[in-house]
Amino acid sequence: MRVVLSRRRPMMLISRYVVPVDGPVIEDGAVVIREDRIAAVGRAANLHITPVIDYGDAVICPGFVNAHAHLELTHLAGKVPPSRDFVRWLKQLTGLLMTAPATPDNVAEAVRAGIAQSLSAGVTTIGDITRRPAWSRESLAASPLRAVSFGEVIAMGRLRTQLNDRLEAAASVEYQSDRLRVGISPHAPYTVEPDGLRACAERARRMNAPLCIHLAETAEEATFTRSRSGRFKEFQQEMGIWDEGIPPADCSPVELCQTTGVLGRRTVIAHGNYINDGDIKMIAESSSSVAYCPRTHHAFGHPPHRFREMLRAGINVCIGTDSLASNPSLSILDELRFLHQRHPDVAAHDLMVMGTIRGAAALGYGDEVGSLTVGKAADLVVIPLEAGAEWESMLESTHTPVAVYIDGVRKL
Repeated sequence: MRVVLSRRRPMMLISRYVVPVDGPVIEDGAVVIREDRIAAVGRAANLHITPVIDYGDAVICPGFVNAHAHLELTHLAGKVPPSRDFVRWLKQLTGLLMTAPATPDNVAEAVRAGIAQSLSAGVTTIGDITRRPAWSRESLAASPLRAVSFGEVIAMGRLRTQLNDRLEAAASVEYQSDRLRVGISPHAPYTVEPDGLRACAERARRMNAPLCIHLAETAEEATFTRSRSGRFKEFQQEMGIWDEGIPPADCSPVELCQTTGVLGRRTVIAHGNYINDGDIKMIAESSSSVAYCPRTHHAFGHPPHRFREMLRAGINVCIGTDSLASNPSLSILDELRFLHQRHPDVAAHDLMVMGTIRGAAALGYGDEVGSLTVGKAADLVVIPLEAGAEWESMLESTHTPVAVYIDGVRKL
């Protein structure tokens, strides 16, 4: 039992199981909340606190952390079905976005819808990629979620002249606070030229801000970085922005990010689907995190993800959902259930760590959330169980959260 004293009267939540994630599972457990913090975690019989909220046959666990999402694309749910042809899907997605130009109202509406879906799924902290920072961050700032808003930078081919303007928009701190932090996201090695990657990495360092990049997401990426050929070249040519004067990087996508300073302790690599042993070594040495998006990965038919080898190499692998343009929900619990079904050899506790502690660390919130630790923010989720079931069965059920608390205040 762990206890911290405070002057204000606390409340106690009890359930069949408490899963702190950073310690052993507690049967007939309790979490004491005082003000906005976790004040005690232990067996209910040892904690004599009132009032008591009894959730019965349920699991109380930390709020889930979605390390990689695109809330602005919430309105595209079901409109661009993923396929094994990623570039073709990207063309369809780009075409759809161009035929329905973004406005402040529809971006805000999509972000608010994504926030509501995230909360209902038990997500309390999120890493969100935004192409329209000035429009999306206001909605995030008004929400109860903790978030890193990664302003996305795209500056490829002839569009590289827009780099400075896009970087300035991405780095705007207008809505920044303790709950909403600003990050930089050079989109990918095939949409930001090497000089642009360096500029993004340098700006993030000067701001002491996190950085996120879509990296090794598709096999065609390596062809492009090595020789500026292949389907991403064709894509740029079709868009009318191809520039013959830019030389190839003549290296792999991960090597390119290493040499341009993109990799680092505060970097989140989104996807990492096409990673070799050398890449794993570079990523581990850089202390970058990897946000694996299991169901999106599966939907595009990528080869088996090497998340287990990454974990063994010491890489901080966390979980993301990507967007509703490629995923049926924004639920990290659904991602963990998918992994549990596909990889029964991975312990349920290890999956929970990936969906909580590791995500919080990747986004820079590790000292605040991710586990039911005394002194951390009281962000937690309650998930019902069948009567008499073990706690791991929550990864085999379809039950959704019945309660979500952020800072000790019930939000669901």
